[in-house]
Amino acid sequence: MSQAREPSYGPFKACNFVVFSIEKPSDILFRVIRCAVLIFLVTSLSLVLYSAVTGQTRWFPFPEGAAQYSGGPYGTTDYISGDNLGETNISHVQFGIAGSVATWKDRRHYSELWWKPNVSRGYVWLDGKPDAAVPWPKSSPPYRVSEDWSRFKYSSSQSAVRIARIVSESFRVGLPNVRWFVMGDDDTVFFTENLVSVLAKYDHRQVYYIGANSESVEQDVMHSYGMAFGGGGFAVSYGLAAKLATMLDGCLDRYYRFYGSDQRIWACVSEIGVSLTTERGFHQVRQFVAPFYSFLHVAANQGGRFKIYAAHLTVSAGGFVVECPFAAWLCMF
Repeated sequence: MSQAREPSYGPFKACNFVVFSIEKPSDILFRVIRCAVLIFLVTSLSLVLYSAVTGQTRWFPFPEGAAQYSGGPYGTTDYISGDNLGETNISHVQFGIAGSVATWKDRRHYSELWWKPNVSRGYVWLDGKPDAAVPWPKSSPPYRVSEDWSRFKYSSSQSAVRIARIVSESFRVGLPNVRWFVMGDDDTVFFTENLVSVLAKYDHRQVYYIGANSESVEQDVMHSYGMAFGGGGFAVSYGLAAKLATMLDGCLDRYYRFYGSDQRIWACVSEIGVSLTTERGFHQVRQFVAPFYSFLHVAANQGGRFKIYAAHLTVSAGGFVVECPFAAWLCMF
């Protein structure tokens, strides 16, 4: 005498949807859930075993296979030690220059003083497309047009929102082997050799926000001594840029009452828990004590009439005209 056979619910039969009898909807749902759970468990176990064998701990690596943050507080100032990534050079730096269609014709000469075609990497970010009838200068950085920024809230300067987003837009360009994103204005002059030498001290895989406060005490009191003033330029490590790219847009709306783009970036970086790593070489005004990584407002700070040439700066001061190589910066008065 045969007995009625109980239905089998073995783990691999949970995914067997080819049935020859009409089942209740609840039974079908039960099978679907069991199948999904089984697939999830098998996939998770496979990834764990693969990671244990290969040593791979994450699936979206930084450039060059760099390791993720090594623990500890954000914004630490530990230098690179014992890695095999090679020393940082100019090819690892991506510049983001804040410009505009209206001013680039007059201000491009500042960037052309330090920009080296086919060597320097990065873009000048414009608020619109330049005149197609006028060829883009080969001596200038290539340009990109900023994404639509009109949807963001602002209280004073809408262009500050656009300029602040250059950090995240530069990251999303996806240039290979970028370690540092360096931001500056269209009248910021960078001393690239000095800049690279200071960035090479730090591990780009960590979260770093490098720059300097203003030489103006009034500006520091008004804003913050812990903020990198954008005109003098500031550097963001790849590790920090990756984080900013995921949260910057929402953060900008939270701080829409702030005035400048650099103040907005400072606020958003602070939300992540990163403080400013101060390097005194990022200058807004001239100063002889600290080294030079960058300099802003050449015309306003020169103290006399000036003319810019391809590789020289001519200064008229005190009745004397001095011409010297611009990179040496020996003829400032």
